[in-house]
Amino acid sequence: MRIYYFCYEGFKKIGQLNNHIRETVSWFSKLGNEVHFFNPKIIQPEFDVPIKLHLIPIINLPLIKWLSFDFFGFLFLLYYSIFRRPTVIYYRESSSLVPLFVSKLLSIPLIIEVNGWVLAELEEYGYSKFKLSLFRLFQELNYRNSTLLIPVSEGLKQLIIKHYRISSDKIVAVNNGTNPDKYRPIPINDARLLIGLPIDEKIIGFIGGCYPHHGIQHLINAAPYVLSELPEVKFIVAGDGAMLESWKDLSRKKEVDKSFLFPGNVPFESAPYYINSYNICVAPWDENLFSKNAGSPMKLFDYMACGKPIVSSPIFGVREILEPNNAGRTVDVKNPKKFASLLIDLLNSPEKRDIIGKNALKTVRSNYTWEQTSRKIVDLMKKFE
Repeated sequence: MRIYYFCYEGFKKIGQLNNHIRETVSWFSKLGNEVHFFNPKIIQPEFDVPIKLHLIPIINLPLIKWLSFDFFGFLFLLYYSIFRRPTVIYYRESSSLVPLFVSKLLSIPLIIEVNGWVLAELEEYGYSKFKLSLFRLFQELNYRNSTLLIPVSEGLKQLIIKHYRISSDKIVAVNNGTNPDKYRPIPINDARLLIGLPIDEKIIGFIGGCYPHHGIQHLINAAPYVLSELPEVKFIVAGDGAMLESWKDLSRKKEVDKSFLFPGNVPFESAPYYINSYNICVAPWDENLFSKNAGSPMKLFDYMACGKPIVSSPIFGVREILEPNNAGRTVDVKNPKKFASLLIDLLNSPEKRDIIGKNALKTVRSNYTWEQTSRKIVDLMKKFE
């Protein structure tokens, strides 16, 4: 099967390929398919498996970069689709209509991967009503005219149905996953030594983007109650983003800043060491903001793959993974006393933490690896051969 994977948002500011894209593209190839990767010519991406790269030239200036990507992207995708026709065009959603045009011109099935409710994210970032309306128009055109939609959560599927009245028959939710070879249990002292953290302290930690829906303000609000019982506890918030300075300011306002460490952006290679350094991993998502996005949080599966006990908000799609499998705990993180009480209980109960961590590891390896999620997608593609 020949798969054309088309995307724009594949590169982080630090110049690394988005991990979700890297894993999905790689597994499409490992599962025996010929994979062509179309992306802007920003850097030369490297894969550990055979991938045919088509790097699209862009003029890297505001607005013009999008126009140039669409223009040259259309020419590239049309040319290769005519002379080496793909089985499917697999499109990681952005605002482009290029894959849709080529799909309709050449009658090639179009599958769109939906990673979050982008309209809510753009609104959160202050986009104008005009830009939001334009994106909504493009999104509706793409969704209604695609062959298949693959949102990364059941909640996201329901949002698509609600907003665009699209039949559920053409929408199949496939969760994100993790790489169990990269994210795996490491002895806590070994992990701490590798990144220079103290051996003898209890650490509650988070790793990920510093954005409003991640809810770290709830952890900071709970910290005084934790420290009143266990003053030696440290909190680590590893990551970068728009809310980082606000969270630092809040920690100072709450007079807990001496117990918090904000190391900033963490290289991809170091992420497993941070996770394995934590006694408890937290995911205190803001329920109101997260429900608008309805994504499938990869950090949850990375935490689980490292065999760590997790404390999370009771958001839809996470609660259903953690609670039935005793793979984590959920709590109303907006209630700082309840949040702190659960954290204190787990810090004082190493046996509980061990049981929860083992259950998390078993659950993720059985159901939520990138290989398993990619197989589900490839099986859906085979219907179009």
